[in-house]
Amino acid sequence: MMRFPLWLLPLTMVLSGCHSFEPKVEILRWKENKQAAVALTFDDWTPGHPAIVVPELQKRGMVATFNVITANVKDWEPLRHAASLGNEIADHTTTHPHPYGISFEDEVAAAERKIEAEIPGYKVYTFAYPYGETTDSLKQYLAENGYWAARGTNTPMTDDDFAADTHLRDPQRASDSSKVNGPIDYMDTKTYSVLSETPLSDYAEQLNHAKRVGGMVTFLYHSVYNDSIRDFSYAWITDTVLRQQLDTLASLDLWVTTYADMMHYLRQYANTTIEKVKSSSNEYVFRLKERQPKIFGDAYRPLSILVTVPNAEHITVLQNTDKLGDSSSLQEIVKAYGTEKAEIKPNGSLQLPVTIIQPNQILFNAIPNIGDITLIVQPSH
Repeated sequence: MMRFPLWLLPLTMVLSGCHSFEPKVEILRWKENKQAAVALTFDDWTPGHPAIVVPELQKRGMVATFNVITANVKDWEPLRHAASLGNEIADHTTTHPHPYGISFEDEVAAAERKIEAEIPGYKVYTFAYPYGETTDSLKQYLAENGYWAARGTNTPMTDDDFAADTHLRDPQRASDSSKVNGPIDYMDTKTYSVLSETPLSDYAEQLNHAKRVGGMVTFLYHSVYNDSIRDFSYAWITDTVLRQQLDTLASLDLWVTTYADMMHYLRQYANTTIEKVKSSSNEYVFRLKERQPKIFGDAYRPLSILVTVPNAEHITVLQNTDKLGDSSSLQEIVKAYGTEKAEIKPNGSLQLPVTIIQPNQILFNAIPNIGDITLIVQPSH
């Protein structure tokens, strides 16, 4: 596929023809139109994680989520390094207690503050329950204090478990805003636990199940060891087993991302609709509108958009950023595009890459609620 620059001023697209143009605009279920999403989560930050897991992920261009018990961390530099590679460092409490009768301030909030203090510029968004144990009060606390999601330990079993929310397959047609969050409990999502005896065929089946339904799967790991790294805290596997699993994952067309980014995308997908603004013979203006504004505060993440326009050889996409506040917000937008290398132009616009799927189809990433998007399409000859 070819890469071309995409301009983010008013999100504007260009079309062709004598009559009012009505392109097909879709929000894709997963980023870059991947067939499913996968989050690898590693609990407790044991010796094998910095020594084995982080390098093996880096070799394959993958990232994961490391759920940290902050009181156990003696050296934060390896965690800073892991975060610098794009891995998520998440809250697994201060001391890994059972959740009954604990102080949320001491165990949850203090752990969050410790991570953010030790990793400059970092923000904690997700939580993993020690022992997989939850309480209604803890779930409510997490939801009310800005956590995007929390990972439990219940195993996904059904198609709906993997699909997450079946009604989200077409969020543009999901008119009942009361069902935005659907049947999934974002504060207790399911996960497949990788154990010492887990065969590769079972691991692969979890991936293929998610792929079949266009859904997601989260994996839970603990200890990883080899001859020189002794890591036997819980459910230990060898570095050879880990490499086999990662290679199996790499062979599939799936989005391997952090737990936070997977859950943010899923929730934003559920919360966003496409709203037409206007159209003419050569342009179509729409906006990505959030049903419930600011559910993520000022944390910006893009959604992937697919646009089909008959008989168009070239499509220009522009996005207005008039809904942004100060310049720091614009910097956050640039940061949200990550490796796509968004560039701020002198006039305040952003230049982004767009993927040409075929002469009449493009894919690009756009952030909801920051300004209208315009498609401008040149006619084919």
